[in-house]
Amino acid sequence: MRARIADLRQWVAEERRRAAAEAAAAARYEQQAARASAFLASGGLNRAAVHRRAEACHRAAARLHERHAARLQAQLAEAGAAVPGRGFAAATAAAVLGLPSTAIVLLGGQQAIAVVAASDATARAAHDLEVMMGEGPLDALAGTSTPIRVAGPALCDRWSRYGPAVTELGIQAVLAVPLLPAGSLGALCAYSRQPAITDTAAAAAGRIAAALGRALLQVPYLRHSKGDSALHRFGLADDQAVVHQAAGMVSMHCHCSIGDALAMLRARAFADGQPVGQIADAVVHDGLRLD
Repeated sequence: MRARIADLRQWVAEERRRAAAEAAAAARYEQQAARASAFLASGGLNRAAVHRRAEACHRAAARLHERHAARLQAQLAEAGAAVPGRGFAAATAAAVLGLPSTAIVLLGGQQAIAVVAASDATARAAHDLEVMMGEGPLDALAGTSTPIRVAGPALCDRWSRYGPAVTELGIQAVLAVPLLPAGSLGALCAYSRQPAITDTAAAAAGRIAAALGRALLQVPYLRHSKGDSALHRFGLADDQAVVHQAAGMVSMHCHCSIGDALAMLRARAFADGQPVGQIADAVVHDGLRLD
């Protein structure tokens, strides 16, 4: 854990260095624009804005790493070398957003869910409902880079099955932001018991999602070696392995594709009112068959 803390602090310093470099580049373009003609100034200001957005992403990443390191340091002081839970990164994001229920979902090949990190039981239950019902904010993000914010009665209007179910959890507003710059990487989802998510929280979520997306592109998050990876850096864990293992077994038993096997797992979970992971665990370890 001490090595991880040291690693995170190195990344804090590196992200701050990158933020400073982007800020310096933006300042140069802004100064040039101030001395240029109106026509040339417009181009300079546009380039400056690009660097300012990159600066904001690096500063957001630095804050995430810094908070993560601080939490690990506090845990180390309180409980020796206890290993943080897989929801550690989501809890850090929740603290930054000021929303208690947050989930980070990473996607693998063919948009399959590879990793889920939830800050609390509510966030995890909300994600499980989406997987079981096949609709919700993560599904709605497919093919778009535009954040989704739905609150109040609009939850049930937009999602006829997911909306009423998530409302029963006490959730009144949902925010889903794709991990930029490539939305296919996954999403940051936040859930609120208040009937709205503020513009401030939505803007912060955008910065966090962009920072996570950049980190995932810089360091492959499903690297199999024990070296540095985005999963390691953000304290995430591949908790979907049992689901994919179960899908492989169902595919073999039922002579169907992996996609159809995943659909069968979701259908069984929905019918039984249980999380998909629990059904998958029964398939892998208890001999449950869906054929």
